[in-house]
Amino acid sequence: MKKLIYISLAIILMSCNTISNDSHFGVVYQDSKMVQISHDKSNYWLAKQNTLQENFINTKSFYKKEDSLILDYKYPHLNEQYNPLFSSFNSFIEKTYLRTEKSIQQVLHNNDLSCDSFFKDAERKRRNINYKIYTKNNQFLSVLLYKTNYYDDEHHNSFMFKGLNYDLKTGTFVTYQDIFESNSDKFLLFKLNQELQARIVIQDSFNDCWEFTKDKFEVSKNNFVINSEHIKFYFDDCTVCPTYSGNYFLEIPLEELSTILKTEKSGMPYSKS
Repeated sequence: MKKLIYISLAIILMSCNTISNDSHFGVVYQDSKMVQISHDKSNYWLAKQNTLQENFINTKSFYKKEDSLILDYKYPHLNEQYNPLFSSFNSFIEKTYLRTEKSIQQVLHNNDLSCDSFFKDAERKRRNINYKIYTKNNQFLSVLLYKTNYYDDEHHNSFMFKGLNYDLKTGTFVTYQDIFESNSDKFLLFKLNQELQARIVIQDSFNDCWEFTKDKFEVSKNNFVINSEHIKFYFDDCTVCPTYSGNYFLEIPLEELSTILKTEKSGMPYSKS
């Protein structure tokens, strides 16, 4: 009997040494990806959550050439295996940007793709779409899509922007009305013009920009991205600044907007003062 006990203890000790020699890490497969996690149970769910956060956004590409026009897109795609509600985000991208024939006709025939009158009738050569993430956590996503239109003059292009703010828990888009209190437009427009005037004073590239008017604000008010410190309102060519200035957004610290921000929503990257 004693021999059996000693043998059992030896087997246990050997098992412990095996784990120790493996540096307390194991390998699991998650969605066909190898993920290394700690055997320490206190860290297991943290490792799994971090893996989820890193991998729920993928970059997809779309490329098509038709006659003289090239469409070259890179866009975010949310992994619906993590949350089926993400289909609403992917569907928006699909319907708005990836309907090929609609995109081609828009680029070829839309006279508003450049605000420069010299290029009103210029031949469209290429449209690129790419994106930048401003906020990503397990509850909120803020991403900027930017489109570049290239013309037959290789030195001329025009830019358009779309800010997408998305509630990952509910599968719904977050709009201006979700972020700001009602009747806040006047104050926010004042802050934007205040920021614009400050830029004009200190940056030469803003010298030829003009006032952010109420009607232009209405068009651009949902075109924003947000992080823990700032909100950036993006505008297309010639909305506030001429094309050659290369200026496409105005940025305001969130602390300066605390009086018009709604009570903090779950997952929002700011805290109301």
